[in-house]
Amino acid sequence: MPLTPHYRSLRFRLLGPIVATALFAAVIVAIASYTLGDRWAAEERDNRVAAMRRTLTEANFPLNAIVLKSLAELTQTELVTLSRGGSVLNRTLTVPVNDLSSDTVVVDKDRYDVVRFQVDGGRLRSDRVDQVAVLFDQRQLAADRRRAAWLPLVTGFSTIFALSSMILWLTSWLVRRISRLQKRVEAVAAGDFQSGRSLAPVTEEPVDEIGRLGVAVDEMSGQLDQLWKQVNRQQSQKLLHQIAGGMAHQLRNSLTGARMAVELHAQVCPAMHADRSSGGDAKGGIGSGEDDSPTQNTNDDDTLEVAISQIEQAEDYVRRLLLAASGREAPRQPAEIVACWNEVRTNLASIAQHWNVKLDWDWDDSIGTQTIADGPTWVAAITNLVHNAMQAGGDEVIVRAKQHEDGSIGFEVRDNGPGLDEKVQADLFEPFVTSKPEGLGLGLSVVQRAAEVLGGKVDWARCDGWTAFEFSIFN
Repeated sequence: MPLTPHYRSLRFRLLGPIVATALFAAVIVAIASYTLGDRWAAEERDNRVAAMRRTLTEANFPLNAIVLKSLAELTQTELVTLSRGGSVLNRTLTVPVNDLSSDTVVVDKDRYDVVRFQVDGGRLRSDRVDQVAVLFDQRQLAADRRRAAWLPLVTGFSTIFALSSMILWLTSWLVRRISRLQKRVEAVAAGDFQSGRSLAPVTEEPVDEIGRLGVAVDEMSGQLDQLWKQVNRQQSQKLLHQIAGGMAHQLRNSLTGARMAVELHAQVCPAMHADRSSGGDAKGGIGSGEDDSPTQNTNDDDTLEVAISQIEQAEDYVRRLLLAASGREAPRQPAEIVACWNEVRTNLASIAQHWNVKLDWDWDDSIGTQTIADGPTWVAAITNLVHNAMQAGGDEVIVRAKQHEDGSIGFEVRDNGPGLDEKVQADLFEPFVTSKPEGLGLGLSVVQRAAEVLGGKVDWARCDGWTAFEFSIFN
């Protein structure tokens, strides 16, 4: 049969043995005091009898009824005087003479101890007293023994009560702390690392063993939280690699075909323009409504170049995805920062125009022709930052490149949108963290990864209605 929760409590498990031990000690002390009290009472009785014998032997006054009564009241005993022949001369209590020969007598249901002693000079005494029988009331002797045991017993029980109250308060206080610690551990065991740490702040606990245990549990909870996030990131990255491998394989074939088609179209366009020029009025003419101006041809060529560049860039991304999915790392491609800057600016101009976002570019000429360790990685990071800024809900984006005094180069992307959702700010750079209904949450994780690859860092801040991300590298 299982124990009830009442007996499982730590306070009673601690209090029970202590109280039982204290009670046992108090009982032992009471028994010892009772035994000693009995011995002390017997010794006191013997001393009283000896003192009475000396007094009566040395006294010259007769032991008549009046004197005997006064002496009995003073000694709190009953006295019987006997002659040399054994007859009763005077007495303060009616007792048969034959009963006085025993050690105890019973008079009216009261039991008395009998002590007899010989009076010296009995023949020469005028009162003819030869022996004196002293009767001690056993009730009084028992009361003396109880008084001897009562004081330590009361003291012991008072000490037990005070000690039990203190221990009960102390154990209740400890149990409350252990219960709070138990809730934290149960929350951690259930996988709730954050709320488990906020159930009972350790700062409110005293610095003792339990307090240190609480600190250790909180530290363990924090480490488990980090490990759990790391495991989730690894699982997400593994899943992402698997998905990316399958998608990249299909996209590579589609992009290769698209690039070949665009290049073929770019080769055919000059021939078409030449045919139109030679045909003249036969096909086009002024009245045909077709515009064969040089400006139109130039715009078509620029658009085709941007399209081909975007497709080539997409092919490079797909190639990197395939390498990452297979566990290999793509070789780095050093490039001039200004070339990468112009590439991002050219590629995003049409998107900004399409989304009606004012896109300002501010280049620091002191950067010059410095190179970056991996151009495509930098382009992917800045492209994602600018893309996010243009989708942030504002109407203006500022992209600024600046050479810092410590040798680093900072690339700041600012937008005047409403800012980031507070729910995603803590894990902003983690994969699959997003506040957009249609977003995947991979853009900023790509930026964070690019900063790690290039040996830089990425930070963000919200100030004066602007959200700013700064991508810094040390060149």
